[in-house]
Amino acid sequence: MIRLREKVPDLRNKVGNAADLRTALQAKPATSPAAYLQAEERGGPVKYSGPITVQDVAVSLQLVLFFRSAKGEGDGTGAREGMDALITATRTALVGWAPGDAFQELSFQAGRDEYYDGGWLVSQQIYRSGYRIQHQVQP
Repeated sequence: MIRLREKVPDLRNKVGNAADLRTALQAKPATSPAAYLQAEERGGPVKYSGPITVQDVAVSLQLVLFFRSAKGEGDGTGAREGMDALITATRTALVGWAPGDAFQELSFQAGRDEYYDGGWLVSQQIYRSGYRIQHQVQP
């Protein structure tokens, strides 16, 4: 969240968390643009190397973006233009960046528009990263 606030000026105070993805998708932010960030982790098989346990974990970051056009057109043209610029800015901020020393750099995985309603265009952008759990096995 801090990375988006720092690198995407339009999202400076407009990045939040939601309880789950459905809640984020149903949100109606007070201001536009806005974003919610969700994470999903999936562990791979446990690997043993002597007394050390190693497990790779894949991380998907789901960025739900909201953009509302002030133009008031019914077809969403202004919202589409604004969303495209917002998506470009967030990808520039996130792709190739690692959230910490233990994490792999983020890569873009997928993106899709979720819905357009009442002037709000909602898009989900998914990024991938990963890290490794490694510790000594306790007898």
